[in-house]
Amino acid sequence: MEILKDLVLRYCVIFGKRFSTKQKIAFLRVISKELIQLGYMVDAKLAKLKLATRRYENYYNAYIGDLNKAELIICTYYDTGVNNFNFQKKYAFSPQFSKLSYFISIAPIIILFIASLILNYFVFIPDIRTQGFFSISGVGSIISTVLLFFFVFKFKSGIPNQKNFVCNSSSIITIINLINKLNKKEKKKIAFVLCDGGNSNQYGLKMLESYSNQMKNKKFIFIDSIGNGNELIFLKPQQSNLQLENITFYSGKMETQLPNYIMITSGDIDENGKIVIKSAHSAKDNYLSDKVINKHTQSLLEISRALISSNNDK
Repeated sequence: MEILKDLVLRYCVIFGKRFSTKQKIAFLRVISKELIQLGYMVDAKLAKLKLATRRYENYYNAYIGDLNKAELIICTYYDTGVNNFNFQKKYAFSPQFSKLSYFISIAPIIILFIASLILNYFVFIPDIRTQGFFSISGVGSIISTVLLFFFVFKFKSGIPNQKNFVCNSSSIITIINLINKLNKKEKKKIAFVLCDGGNSNQYGLKMLESYSNQMKNKKFIFIDSIGNGNELIFLKPQQSNLQLENITFYSGKMETQLPNYIMITSGDIDENGKIVIKSAHSAKDNYLSDKVINKHTQSLLEISRALISSNNDK
């Protein structure tokens, strides 16, 4: 339990926000050191996505272990999204980035902009006309305008969410907890990938697909917000050949060319067949149960062993 508490402190609090390039690099440096101590080599790769505005956006994937030799690869995304103040639902295995979510995120900046205009037009400018620019109103106008432009520049990509315990730090912590339980032989057969872009365009998943020609022959487990509930939910596309005894699979798929994968999350399935991640991308995503993480880690361990042992049976 003490190990889990340390992981929660490290990856939910200290490095719990992974929105900017600087935050992502800091997180990858810290987790790389931890994983090396656990017997895994970490290879971080950078890819540049060209945007329509003639600029590039950097994406960073972390490849943990030897992906070419591994039989099973377990993946999750590590980046965190914008704050939607609990106004918009987030579903497992769905990026859900849209103009609406971006607008909700920057709504406080828009409010500040309107407030600044009102303050300048009705308070500062009339006083400046009578008292001159070098007055309290003049100084106040300069300060309010400078602060406004500072916030606009700082949060032009949206206001990042501060608390990301379940979505998706819970999956990262579960992976580290799982690695602690693997023996040396299993570590050679199981690799891990931390993908970037999970809350936007899934570009990290595209990077994984192009990692090598061998990827299409591998077995994959994708996990998302695994600390979302007490019971695990298993999904897979119709074309997937992966089978597990005593496991009920629901229909689900991701935008990927990888043929053999299953998806694991937790929580409840709504009437539309979707799994809502509670309080995701809001300040309410601030609690993670140690018992739930340990329970799901043990289940993931058993599933991983079953998948790699099925290769040996062939």
